[in-house]
Amino acid sequence: MKVKSCIFTLDKKLELDFIPNLAFLFYEGERIDIVKECYSQLKSINSEIEVVGVNGSKGNINNHIPFITKKEQVSLFLFEIDGFFVNSYDITSQEAKHKFIQDYKKYTNTAAIILFPFEYDANNFLDNVQDYFNAHNIYGGVYYNHNYSSFYNGNFSNNRLISVFFNQDFIEFYSIAVHGWKPVGLNFKVTKSYKNIVYEIDNMPALEIIEEYIGEIKQENIDSFLHPFCVTHNHYLSLASIKRVNREDNSIEFYKYIYENQHLRITIPTSQKHMMQLIENLLKDVECDGLFMFSCVGRYAYYKDLLEFEIEKVANYLKVPFAGFLTYGEIGSNSVNTKSILQNQTMNLIFFRGK
Repeated sequence: MKVKSCIFTLDKKLELDFIPNLAFLFYEGERIDIVKECYSQLKSINSEIEVVGVNGSKGNINNHIPFITKKEQVSLFLFEIDGFFVNSYDITSQEAKHKFIQDYKKYTNTAAIILFPFEYDANNFLDNVQDYFNAHNIYGGVYYNHNYSSFYNGNFSNNRLISVFFNQDFIEFYSIAVHGWKPVGLNFKVTKSYKNIVYEIDNMPALEIIEEYIGEIKQENIDSFLHPFCVTHNHYLSLASIKRVNREDNSIEFYKYIYENQHLRITIPTSQKHMMQLIENLLKDVECDGLFMFSCVGRYAYYKDLLEFEIEKVANYLKVPFAGFLTYGEIGSNSVNTKSILQNQTMNLIFFRGK
């Protein structure tokens, strides 16, 4: 296996010391001309290459790091690898889950990197497909769904789930998830919800009862992602970010689906020093050939410049190729041999190593 991460711009010609057969592109959607040129150059190197990509959230990360792109660049993750295939699914189709399951079962030991469209229920999708087999090797990120939001072999689209399936006889994956928030106080039971909107908690108006504990939820606090909640889902814990509040019906809308009978807890941020130390402790025993990084746009809104420092810390500590983008939801497991879930305001690091 060979792997390389780099940044592509229109004034740059790709020069590689191997012939890739798989490429991930992370781009900012207004500059599809850069994506097309990058794709053209990749096809001139290998006409059979599989190329997948998504539009990442806008950010302002240092130019030398192949993470979130600025408008004038594309972040590239290139592989020369055996034992993989790619498929794209219309997430609005009832057949998407069935087709994904059939594809996942083609290898006896599968890992999948998935790119999932925003505004669709990723948790429900993950629960359904994982009920068919003991799968915990599904990782990925949620991208914002609009024109030119996803890319597969020359075609832009939306409403597409793109998945790259890997045979773990050739490459193995595992992940860690960190976020920097600590649950405190009471467990609140969701008693009425629809999709990503919570109407009642403990049979009381949701917004009313939450604001009794944390005070008024102001728009500037929502915009800065100050109030994520810890959610219990199938005995696993994850974060859920507030998208907006509705004072007419006292509801709270989140960036992920919240189901009735789930439990919510208020969180408080840990210190920046604690976050940096946590990341260093998690990385010290890692041995890998590369990694994907999917970090929430909410973490960028909250941490701002610290996020760049965090990404540089990962890059400088491991010194292996990596790439990724700012996501609207992060998909992965919290620990080894647990199911994959949808998370918010989290940084997922997906490590891989060739065999």
